[in-house]
This record gives sequence, C-alpha cells and structure tokens, in this order.
Amino acid sequence: MSLAVRDLKTLSKIKHYYGFKYVLNPAVNEAILEKLQLEKTYGNRARWKVLDLYPGPSQQAALFYNRYKPGQYAMMESRPDFFQHLSQEFAESPLEIYNKDPYEWSSYVDLIDRSQAFVPEKQSLDHINDKFLCLANLTSTGHEGLLMQWYACIGNRNWIQRFGRVKMLLWVPTTAAIKLLGVPGSLSRSKCSVVREAFTETKLVATSDTKEIKQFDSSVMHANNPIIFSNKDVWPSREKGISLLEVDPKAHDIDLDNWEYVTKHLLILKKTPLLEALDSLGHGGKDYFKSKIEDKELLRKTPGELTNDEFIYITGLFANWPFKPDIYMDFVDIYQEESIM
Repeated sequence: MSLAVRDLKTLSKIKHYYGFKYVLNPAVNEAILEKLQLEKTYGNRARWKVLDLYPGPSQQAALFYNRYKPGQYAMMESRPDFFQHLSQEFAESPLEIYNKDPYEWSSYVDLIDRSQAFVPEKQSLDHINDKFLCLANLTSTGHEGLLMQWYACIGNRNWIQRFGRVKMLLWVPTTAAIKLLGVPGSLSRSKCSVVREAFTETKLVATSDTKEIKQFDSSVMHANNPIIFSNKDVWPSREKGISLLEVDPKAHDIDLDNWEYVTKHLLILKKTPLLEALDSLGHGGKDYFKSKIEDKELLRKTPGELTNDEFIYITGLFANWPFKPDIYMDFVDIYQEESIM
C-alpha cells in the first residue's frame, strides 16, 4: 500500500511544533532521497529496519515508506500534538508508532531489549549495517547536547551503534552543521568537528538557503555539493536554516580514554601554538613531546589546525608517556569554552 503524502498547507495546521523545524515540500524530500541512493546500501528491503526519531508531521516518513517499503518502519514520538497526528494518519498503515521520548535512554531499552518490538540485526564493523537505518530530526536548538551525545555513542559503540556501523540521517540546525563540518584551521573548527572527523564520515546532503550557509568552508560545499532548498519549504519558517547530514560511522580503533583527554585539553587552547599548549597535558609535557615529535612543523601548528591523524599520533605519544597524569582524575569540562552552537 502507498501512504498519503500531506502538503505544507495541511501539516502546518498542527498546533505545536515544539521548537523543531521540518521540510514540508514533497519535491524537496524526494530529491533528497534520490541524492542519497540508499538502495545501494540496503538491498534486502524485507529485512530492512528503519527507526525514525522525532518524525513530527511525518511527510518524510510517508515518502520514505512509499519509495522503499522496508520490512519494519518504527517511529518514536512522544510530543502530544505530533503523537495524535501520527496515530490518526497511520492508524491503518504498516508504520509502527511508539509513544516514547527519543531523548531518554530507557526508550531504546524498552523498545529493543524489553518488549523486543524492534530488534535490529547486529553486523560486523567491516561495512555499514545494511539492515538498519536511523532517521532523526534534531532541529531544536535545545537538542544540541543530544546531538553530540549521539556522536559520542558512535565512538563508544553503544546505544543503537551496538548493532554495528549504523547509518544516521540527521536534520540539524545549519549552525550546528557548520561547526560539525569545520575543517582543520577554519574558524568553525572545534571539539565537535574533531569528534565528527574521528568517528564518522559525515556528509552535508541538503541545506536551506539562509545566510548561514556562507559560513560553511568552501571545501565542504565543493566536496558535498548539497541540495540547496528554499527556507520557505521549512515549517515553521524562521530566519535560521536547517541542514541534513548523512552520518556513516567509522570502524575506528582509537584509544578512547587517552584520546578524549588529549583532545579536550588541547582544544581549550586551540589558537595557541602546539609546543606551548602541550604543557596542558601534564607537567613536563612540553619537554616530553618536543623530544618525541620528529616533525617540528607539527609543533608550530595550533590545536585548531590539527587533523584527526595528528590528534591520534599525539594520543599515541601521550599513552606511552611514563609520567603522564592520571586521566581519570580530570575534571575539565570539554565544552567549557565553546558549545556546538
């Protein structure tokens, strides 16, 4: 069966949008699905499970199901107006609606482990999981912390990422996308973009035509060639735009505890020459690393200019430092200097 696809005129009548934004132009959403070419990854659709978090007005869900008809499509939505809308709209459809809050860890435990209503297939780390996809809308600025928690879960391989390398399609504020996609040496480079680079391959799929898109690094726009759609297709329409990210987890082997300590301390001093910043890793750090780092050009860089490979290299040296500090007695707030927004 095919599901009815409601337009912006109809869906804008939903009373509350709870600070979230959604693209409500079917042509834009269809163009996005065409660009993603998900069929190349998910061949066996009968065994394909899709988890949709904060689906809201659900135009995207209807279009997605009509195009792919996956074996199981589950939506997690607890906001009253949206839950009521979904319950009425899809009462007789194959789409499953669960009145659970995607923000809460217990929602996933209940859905997957306790009720076993949605149990993805666990796959090896040598490929993107081809039986499980996660869609989510995190366009509320109040959910910036949750966005970074999900990226951390990719690194730690917990939450839904315990099932392998689970692709995620995330709608986020454009301001968040800019910081996540910040390249080494750019003004938008931060802890967020270092986490993104370490644990994922993240692509900019689409973005609305608001003035923030000028803040994307030109290399990001060139490499991703995103669909640029009118902000008039977003509801509620506001001055700030939204962007869609395609997130493919990496099969990394990073020493997480030491990497976390190194990156958070150095990035607090992201504009300081590395040679001077290294003392922030512990007493005598400057002398130790100066003796170990053979490429002296690296010491002239600032932490904000370091690549993922360079952070991993420094982490390896730190791990072998005989006099390194006890990293478990560290109380530095990794976001004390800069938030994702």
